[in-house]
Amino acid sequence: MPQWLVIGISGVTCGGKTTLAHSLRDYFKGLRNAPLWNTPYTIGDVQLISQDDYFLPVDDRRHKRVDKLNAINFELITSLDTKQMLTDIAHIINGPTEQIANYANFEHYAMQYQQQQQLQQQHYQLHNGKHLPPAATAAAAYQYQQQQLQQHHQQLHHTHRQHHADHLMRLNINAQIAAQLRDKKINVLLIEGFMIFNQPELLALCNLKYHFHLPYEKCYQRRMQRTYDPPDVTGYFELCVWPHYEKNFAEYRDCKDITFLNGEISKEKIFKFVLQRIVHYFEERCDVPTASPIACPPQQKRFGMLYMASASSNNNHLHTACPMEQ
Repeated sequence: MPQWLVIGISGVTCGGKTTLAHSLRDYFKGLRNAPLWNTPYTIGDVQLISQDDYFLPVDDRRHKRVDKLNAINFELITSLDTKQMLTDIAHIINGPTEQIANYANFEHYAMQYQQQQQLQQQHYQLHNGKHLPPAATAAAAYQYQQQQLQQHHQQLHHTHRQHHADHLMRLNINAQIAAQLRDKKINVLLIEGFMIFNQPELLALCNLKYHFHLPYEKCYQRRMQRTYDPPDVTGYFELCVWPHYEKNFAEYRDCKDITFLNGEISKEKIFKFVLQRIVHYFEERCDVPTASPIACPPQQKRFGMLYMASASSNNNHLHTACPMEQ
């Protein structure tokens, strides 16, 4: 079963979701069947799902109306055919008979590596006396103390040997994983929409998550420049769009694995920033010896652009590069 890298892009209306999603789709399609940044991965299929394609027809009885505006409230999850959207996503990643929960996650081999490290640590602890039972008698206690003392001296003499063995074991694990991944295709699924992270299935599905934010005034200005079908009635933004955006965002704004993007930054800078984050994501999972021919190259050589100087791999908010509005 092929592995899927799932990238979720959500956020405020007119924030830049669709532009970024289409840019990433075109970029990864251009890399199909070619080595991805000199890693063991090759990009296979590239798909894009847009939540806007799943609005219910305007005459559907499941819609909720705003009496004060005499208009449909399209900012509610009930205005979307979420069941059909999840079904279509499941068909893409698993075929028509499977559910989303069964898909082959890109994290599989990374998890396997971590499990191997845990087994290695357990083995190390077991053979260094940390699981020995306490002495039941004075004689046993004395013997246990002597054994511990002898073991302590032996450990001092064999630390270097143990470290060398651990290093070889890690190299062996990495080589096994690299062999499994060699010539493997990674499919990319991009999911974009204003409420995708309010659906638990999609929040759990996405490997990488991005949220666009705009301040009220900027968002209102952009919204007024667009034409919708049906068109916004007077007061719709103030009574529906913005209040529900704040309510929906509050449900997941504390999620630590969501990267927040400032929609006021140019689309070119946003694209480069997100692409660099994706590179870093692959880099963390490209844990092979640097001397290996499939090792990851230096960051600045991957696709001809430098990391933004203010970007920090350990800070999801990245206040200087793409700050959230406070």
